[in-house]
Amino acid sequence: MAQIQPVVKVELDPLKPVPEICSVIMAVTPYHPGNEEAILQGVKEAVEQRLEQLKKGPKAHDEQVRKPNSK
Repeated sequence: MAQIQPVVKVELDPLKPVPEICSVIMAVTPYHPGNEEAILQGVKEAVEQRLEQLKKGPKAHDEQVRKPNSK
């Protein structure tokens, strides 16, 4: 029997990050009727957590994922 799964594939323009991210959120939430508030709350918490990390700055034990001048 066929297996059918909804999949959202996304191509983002990194030069327009905010509207692109918002478009992704709007594309995903219809797959979770009644849970939009919980999804948005989770996104809000993730954003707030990242903002706190940025305020603290890099820690001595954090390693840069991509080294400068690497391909």
